[in-house]
Amino acid sequence: MPCGCSASAAMREDGMTSNPRPFVPALGLHSLTGFYDGLIARFLAEDAWKARLVATIAPKPGDVIADLGCGTGTLASMLKAACPEASVIGIDPDPVMLGRARAKAAETNLDIRFEQAFADALPLAGGSATAVVSSLVFHHLEQPTKRAAFAEAFRVLRPGGRIVIADWAEPDNLLMRLAYVPVQVFDGFPNTRDNLRGLLPVLVRQAGFADVREVYRRRTIFGNLAFLHGMKPVGRNSP
Repeated sequence: MPCGCSASAAMREDGMTSNPRPFVPALGLHSLTGFYDGLIARFLAEDAWKARLVATIAPKPGDVIADLGCGTGTLASMLKAACPEASVIGIDPDPVMLGRARAKAAETNLDIRFEQAFADALPLAGGSATAVVSSLVFHHLEQPTKRAAFAEAFRVLRPGGRIVIADWAEPDNLLMRLAYVPVQVFDGFPNTRDNLRGLLPVLVRQAGFADVREVYRRRTIFGNLAFLHGMKPVGRNSP
């Protein structure tokens, strides 16, 4: 993730480590991970749209916000800085990314909890979060994993809790369609296809979320970036 899918060794019942789970690194290649922050900031106007994402979440005291695929922790740090009284949990399976995230939080004296885990197996109790957020994560996941991750987000949210996803959306013109090609080349054609076809809202609704709608969209050099909002209905603990 900045990616929601990175390597993490799974533990067997006997305590031994099994083979690492396959994953797509943040920029498609492990060798590019060190360049992630600089590239995102330079080419995607990260400060502008992530500030908008924080405003959409609007953290307040007592909130418990899970950042799925927190990557190097930029969004988690922004959320915590916006409301120090909120609890922010950054979740990512990539230990390299988490190391950078922890260092970034320490530099700014932000008390953020970071957990190494996959988006489809969250280390959170059911109904424990008020919001789940992700940025540029779900296009890394193939559809079965997307579905499992949305189901996990639904599980950990309290009734009335919200999910807000910032990710690539269905292109609104030919130029944006062509701009999306490098994303597919770097991150893989099968897993990016759902975003291209505009299927994320459908998958979110099928996970049980209500009020699923696009709340923000901008054009970038890599295609249309959009925010997708959903809410866990009050009185619903399962899809």
